[in-house]
Amino acid sequence: MDNQTKLYNVVAKVFNVDSTSINSKSSPDNVKGWDSIGMVNLITELEQVFNVSFEILEIVEMHNISIIQSILAEKKIKFNDYE
Repeated sequence: MDNQTKLYNVVAKVFNVDSTSINSKSSPDNVKGWDSIGMVNLITELEQVFNVSFEILEIVEMHNISIIQSILAEKKIKFNDYE
């Protein structure tokens, strides 16, 4: 499974939605349940799945999936778009 699919699956699992509804523009504005508690759950799951740790300043920048993907790419998680 590539890392983009893995990312989308994590988001879908945390917010209990179908992974096909997740894309790079998915954000708190269009994903039900993506509130402050949901964000904590998402960060926890991302850290476990990708074996990374996020700094507070990174977390506050995570406004959509595209930004999350770029932050993960900065942590050497390979995505086709960022290689």
